[in-house]
Amino acid sequence: MISLTTEYALRAVVWLAANPNRSMTAREIAETIGVPGGYLAKVLQGLGRAGILHSQRGLGGGFTLTRAPSTLTLWDIVEAVDPVRRIKGCPAADGAVNDELCPLHRQIDNAVAAAAKTLSSCKLSKLIDGTGKVPPVCGTVTKSKTATKSGAKLGRRPKR
Repeated sequence: MISLTTEYALRAVVWLAANPNRSMTAREIAETIGVPGGYLAKVLQGLGRAGILHSQRGLGGGFTLTRAPSTLTLWDIVEAVDPVRRIKGCPAADGAVNDELCPLHRQIDNAVAAAAKTLSSCKLSKLIDGTGKVPPVCGTVTKSKTATKSGAKLGRRPKR
């Protein structure tokens, strides 16, 4: 239900919220959360156009949040990168749209509405563990050089 673009955006913004005291380049964020750098750079630019991130070029530049984590919801991020459309009518065989939803489309729309409600009620600040014991985002690379049996870095989410 959530696209890979949306997941990358959510992971990046949560990471920035957990590290508010400095700006980070797209490359730094990508390496830390374990996502492709070039793709993430485009996602971050979109978040900048949506007013969620501020970007600064040059020495010491990078991305920072424009709003406090206590005011930004997961739904704000979803809507910025990959807006979810509600179902307004059922398509008929002749191409016309019925105003009343059939049971199938009603159920799908209810699921979308439930997801929107849940994500709208979750502020970024709720996801940040101030103790530093638990990384705020799965897939973040730990500072440990220890490797698993397969040789992969610990703390990195497996690629899909």
